[in-house]
Amino acid sequence: MRFGSHDEPVNIEQASANAFRLAAVGANRLLRLLGDWQRGEGSLHDELAAQLRALIRSGALPSGSRLPSERSLGAALSVSRNTVTKALDALRSEGLLSSRQGDGTYVTVSRKPSQSRGGDRLRSFSDQPSDERMRHRIDLRSAALPGLPMVADELNAVDGSRLRELVSGHGYIPAGLSELREAVARYYSDLGLPTTPEHILVTSGAQQALRLAAAVFISPGATVLVEEPTFRGAIESLKALGARLVGVDSGPDGVDVDDLARKVQALRPALIVLQSTVHNPTGTVLDGFRRSRVASIAARGDVPVIDDATLADTIIDGERRPIPLAAGGEQIMTVGSVSKSFWGGLRVGWLRAHPDLVAELAAIKGGEDLGTSVLAQIVASRLLPQIERARDERFRGLTEHRRLALDAVGELLPDWTPQVPLGGGSLWIRLPGQGATALVQRAERRGVRLLPGPTFSVDDRLDDHVRLSYAGDPAETRLGVELLAGAWGEVQQAT
Repeated sequence: MRFGSHDEPVNIEQASANAFRLAAVGANRLLRLLGDWQRGEGSLHDELAAQLRALIRSGALPSGSRLPSERSLGAALSVSRNTVTKALDALRSEGLLSSRQGDGTYVTVSRKPSQSRGGDRLRSFSDQPSDERMRHRIDLRSAALPGLPMVADELNAVDGSRLRELVSGHGYIPAGLSELREAVARYYSDLGLPTTPEHILVTSGAQQALRLAAAVFISPGATVLVEEPTFRGAIESLKALGARLVGVDSGPDGVDVDDLARKVQALRPALIVLQSTVHNPTGTVLDGFRRSRVASIAARGDVPVIDDATLADTIIDGERRPIPLAAGGEQIMTVGSVSKSFWGGLRVGWLRAHPDLVAELAAIKGGEDLGTSVLAQIVASRLLPQIERARDERFRGLTEHRRLALDAVGELLPDWTPQVPLGGGSLWIRLPGQGATALVQRAERRGVRLLPGPTFSVDDRLDDHVRLSYAGDPAETRLGVELLAGAWGEVQQAT
């Protein structure tokens, strides 16, 4: 089934194989990302390698990015090609880069077996201050939430008779375990969106759900509207499918529905991908009026919509059970997951869509991975009926963590402007000016990691923003902000 599809469906395996070729990084863009990399503290190739290493580890150069040729990069940096070659060779030896004959050099973010974690730690700590606080790095990049204790309880309580029944078969269930599909259907019906198990496709995480659904509606070169900013996973998945991404402004109230309407009319996109309930990275939640507008715009333009609502159960302020965007029409698909609600380690997600599309995607998924872990699905099916309890636990923890993070930023970095998130585990912060990428590089040397704004931009913009996670230990977050304050002072002095 197709909802307003303007292109033939793309072959998923072929699109995935083409992912690397679609992630080229131009010499000028890389020059901007590198910033002030020449510090006179060592040889040019060592300094260049160190700065590229920091960009890779911060996520500014994600896995799959293709670097410019050594000749063009050398010309852009005003250094010899030999300097560039030595720098890239160092990163290739660490498993951070790989080269393909006639195709270029790519970020791989993998390690050779000989590269131990201990060796990594020694290498990355070698240029750090000897302060007692620097015994370990503080990672403010990931907004992944810790698992809830009830997950372990349900793992221990899994019914052995049900397992024996399932083990007697082959265990390959592409569409998903019946009890989990029923539990997800009840989850949405309770939110005011009538749903049957036939509307649900169980996937191995939300990312797979998004990719499978998107691949049906787009082919290489197709226009896809996404929010600007948006989460990195969507950018990478859609680019891997060959989509031409066009950003739609998204601010403190969520997606700009007027900008969305203009671009739908002008561009006739093949697909819209957005986040109506707890947006990553901004933490916004669309109100009822804007939800209605989005649904109307999509219906008038005959454009399918993927609504990634994986953070829906982490709302802190406002209505904690908003009616899903998909209540506005059958052309709207919803991506969900137990990762943020309960525990990411289960790797269970789903797509809610029209039953005809679910049946089509189940066949595709069966050819891809034969089905999601049955044991994880059993646990997820036992957890979902406890979603209100999970929402309460997330609310209590995130409310306090958010307060402490905002207090720390307000006290130590008063010239920064964080947007108060309505949910989720991170702050989207506007800096007084450009410099997020340079800040991330300096912060790395001080022992704290965070993500610069361009990570969340389809056009490599937003260098005046950073995303700071408060999902972890509040004491670590506080210390991370202290270190960031020092790094920010260095950035200001250098400009």
